[in-house]
Amino acid sequence: MLTRRFALALSAAVTAILTLSACGGDDGQAADDRKPTRTPSVTASDEPGTPAETMPLYRIAYEVNGSPMCSHVAWDDAGCGEDLTAVGKLAAAMVEKVERDFPGGEYTEVEKSAGQVVKSVNTVRKLGCYRMSSTPPKTDAAKLRELCPSLSTLASLSWLNFETTVSSA
Repeated sequence: MLTRRFALALSAAVTAILTLSACGGDDGQAADDRKPTRTPSVTASDEPGTPAETMPLYRIAYEVNGSPMCSHVAWDDAGCGEDLTAVGKLAAAMVEKVERDFPGGEYTEVEKSAGQVVKSVNTVRKLGCYRMSSTPPKTDAAKLRELCPSLSTLASLSWLNFETTVSSA
């Protein structure tokens, strides 16, 4: 079951990567042209319900409009960093919600998939990709040009798997 979900997420990611022309891609704006505002207005304790019922509220609160697609932009594109940070924060909030509201393990798969999003986004952040770190990257820029798109693709795939897991939970 989980393999099928991952395959669906992978298929959706490949399709999205091929069709989007800018990070976020929804409005045609380049990632650098967007306003950098990501302040959640809903906290994890504000919403009742299952993860699937909560997801739309979290999308609004963390300003997540789609999947973070950063593999086709420069490794230091701050807009992509903002998108990845937003999905990482949303996933972290979902982990907290599941742990708090469903301690019996009813939504273990949601918790695991959200945890994978957090881990993959943190990996991108630690490398210094997409200006996600406050300190300059320690890795050579030439290597980051190769690594950052690959790692952001993994983060995007983790996100798509998380979305699929939430919607089918």
